[in-house]
Amino acid sequence: MKKVLFILFAFLATVYTIDAQRVIKGRITDKNGDPVIGANVVAKGTNLGTITDVNGNYSLSVPESVSTLVMSYTGYNSQELALGAGNMVDVTMEEGVLLNETVVTALGISKEERSLGYSVSNLDGSSLTGSGEVNAI
Repeated sequence: MKKVLFILFAFLATVYTIDAQRVIKGRITDKNGDPVIGANVVAKGTNLGTITDVNGNYSLSVPESVSTLVMSYTGYNSQELALGAGNMVDVTMEEGVLLNETVVTALGISKEERSLGYSVSNLDGSSLTGSGEVNAI
C-alpha cells in the first residue's frame, strides 16, 4: 500500500511541476488614469494572450518560464515588462503616433486621398448630428 501511495504522490508531483503556471493580473490605464479598454496583453514568446475589460483589468495564466509581458493598443506605444516575483502588473500606457486620416476604398486598400483616381466623400460628426433624424446611427 505504501508503494502505491508513493508512486501516486510522485506522479502527481511530476504533473504539477510540468504544468506549473501562475496567474498575472493587473490594470492598464492611460496617462490621465482612464482605463484602456481592449488593450492586448501577450506573454512574450508564446501564443497566450488576453485583452482588457471595460475597467482596464486583465488576467492571464502564463507558464513559469515566461518572463516578459507585451502590452499594446492602437495609438499607444507598445511596452514590454519583465515579470518579477509578484503577480500584479499595473501599466500606464504612453501615447504614440496618432493617426490623422484613413481612407478606406471599396477594395479595402488604404491610400492617400490625393492619390485616388476617383471621387472621395468626407463624412464628419456634424453630418450625423445635422441629419434631421432622431438617431442617424
